[in-house]
Amino acid sequence: MSAPKRSSLSERVPLIAAALEAWFPRNQRSLPWRVSYRPYHIWISEIMLQQTRMEVVVAYFERFIARFPDVRDLAAADLDDVLAVWSGLGYYRRAGMLHAGARYVAERHEGEVPGSLASLLEIPGIGRYTAGAILSIAYDQAAPIVDGNVARLLARLFALEATAGSSALSREEWSLAESLVSVASSPRMLNQALMELGALVCTPVRPRCTLCPLAIWCEAYRRGEQERFPVPGARKASRFLRIPLYIVEDDRGRVLMRIERGRLMEGMFHLPHGTDSLLPGEHGAHFRAGRLLGKFRHSVTDRRIEFSAYLAEHDGSSVGEGAGEWRWVDPDELELLPHPSYVKKALRMLRGEIRI
Repeated sequence: MSAPKRSSLSERVPLIAAALEAWFPRNQRSLPWRVSYRPYHIWISEIMLQQTRMEVVVAYFERFIARFPDVRDLAAADLDDVLAVWSGLGYYRRAGMLHAGARYVAERHEGEVPGSLASLLEIPGIGRYTAGAILSIAYDQAAPIVDGNVARLLARLFALEATAGSSALSREEWSLAESLVSVASSPRMLNQALMELGALVCTPVRPRCTLCPLAIWCEAYRRGEQERFPVPGARKASRFLRIPLYIVEDDRGRVLMRIERGRLMEGMFHLPHGTDSLLPGEHGAHFRAGRLLGKFRHSVTDRRIEFSAYLAEHDGSSVGEGAGEWRWVDPDELELLPHPSYVKKALRMLRGEIRI
């Protein structure tokens, strides 16, 4: 007897969409931006969730919304204030683009997040994915989304052979996502179900296939090859760096910090750092690395960094408040300033609060 004929894609898509919409209300996590589905809240949450774990984002989201309740509040704030609330989330360029986007919306759209694809794509920091999330989740419009969880789920569900990260795979996944959301009775429920199912069930390792509402249509599950998909591409080599951090105190217990400039750390307050134990002379002041307080590791994208925190010796020359991008900062006031999380760790080592 021959095997039963597999249903066509056009036959499966409506069934898959209906199963997703039925599954989501019973299995969704309780998240603060799902309380009202305000477009501003969806926008903030999606930017925060880029390359950051959900459990980390929830607390940051609630603090951010408490500080900047709507678009106009965010637009009117100083960038330093925005970065300070963002501190610890990483990828600080996101915060800068979010601030620029809020100013654009305040000026061009009277503070209301627009509900059209063309208008959303004109906003700084909003691309295809974020626009699709706002349109579908906030406005319940039929717009596709493909994030990491959705990409993995679709690659397995349809056994897509294009390699992860390739433009070919991206095209296939966006096309499938569009097919699914176009037949949904609620794009809001459908797209959230795709993301939630990918996060909770169709996990990168050891997916929980017996709990999946889509298992009967999943090609990878049928083959027993769930963990083969997405097909891995060439792995990007990671870089290992060693960076010394220098902690310089004045007689009032303040610490010398520099306001960084650049794509990744724009506006961040950072400790002096470099590859030499002798810091370059800045506006007449010279410092030399002294006692090693400790070492710790930190990861940023493809970089693996080992930081060494030194208590630096100061030659007594003056460091003026108005000298370039340098500032004397009271460590107790660091929370009010934008800074990378590892700076806080180095200062805790100085105080003996942690030993690494």
